[in-house]
Amino acid sequence: MVTDAKVDDYDALLIPAGTVNPDNMRRNKDPVAFVKEFVATGKPVASICHGPWMLAEADVVRGRRLTSWPSTRTDLRNAGAEVVDEEVCIDGQFTTSRSPADLPAFCAAITEQFAKARQQLPG
Repeated sequence: MVTDAKVDDYDALLIPAGTVNPDNMRRNKDPVAFVKEFVATGKPVASICHGPWMLAEADVVRGRRLTSWPSTRTDLRNAGAEVVDEEVCIDGQFTTSRSPADLPAFCAAITEQFAKARQQLPG
């Protein structure tokens, strides 16, 4: 359960896709608070398809450049994000992608982003 999760125990965050998962999560204060706290660490965050709804709900997209499934783009814009229609969009700690069709590029991008972050961790 997310209530048992500690941000410090994770090196990166992958927010799931689909319409049901992100929609259910964004209606629950605990996952939203976890995402907000995680983003504040500066660690990498990746999301594809409808997943960026969680980022909008956590109020962490203002001034950020993101992509997503077309039907979530209005929510991202309303939350202050610059929305682009690109296979993969990397903006600082955020890596986002549009759809399952973009998975090869998304997986390659997050593998690289997550590996870089892991190398930068102390210890």
